[in-house]
Amino acid sequence: MRKQIFLILALAVGLSACSNYNYYAVSNKKLSANYKSFAWLPESKSKASKLYNNQIATDRIVEATSNALTNKGYQLDNKNPDILIKYTAGVTTKTREYNEPVYYNPPARIVPRLGYARGSAFYYYSYVNPYPVYVGSEMRTINVKEGSVMIDLIDRKSGKVIWRGWAEGEINNPEKAINDIPKVVDNIFKKLSS
Repeated sequence: MRKQIFLILALAVGLSACSNYNYYAVSNKKLSANYKSFAWLPESKSKASKLYNNQIATDRIVEATSNALTNKGYQLDNKNPDILIKYTAGVTTKTREYNEPVYYNPPARIVPRLGYARGSAFYYYSYVNPYPVYVGSEMRTINVKEGSVMIDLIDRKSGKVIWRGWAEGEINNPEKAINDIPKVVDNIFKKLSS
């Protein structure tokens, strides 16, 4: 149980860090004035990976989404809603390639020099520490955890998704991810034009 909570926290932190996330939204039609109320589909209809499959993450996603929709003028109506909501949250491990520069550092050395003073030549030794020399680059692959939170708004009468918003980003700190879920959801709903 502790491992699940830790993983969920990690996922939430990664998803919610605003600077690390990219936000997207798609819609097949503009939300009209006909949509005034919303309700959540049963929890079994929403999908969450192991990291998000806990009550803390679920509560934060539901609360943040409900607050965002209420702020946009929609009302919660569990009996006769116009819009149904479900979410999908997951974490995947992806491989990223990084191109790292490679430098050669020539060894420092003492070299003989020829100098002139008062019309005569003399030899002396000088310490030379050359600069690093760029010799190319090396490709490195690193496995990173990437999380995503997706929220669907579904027309109750037709059963079709009318708007989908989601966030994707790297997860570095589980605790921060969980705490930042409200910010991530708010940024997702900034893409919703009503």
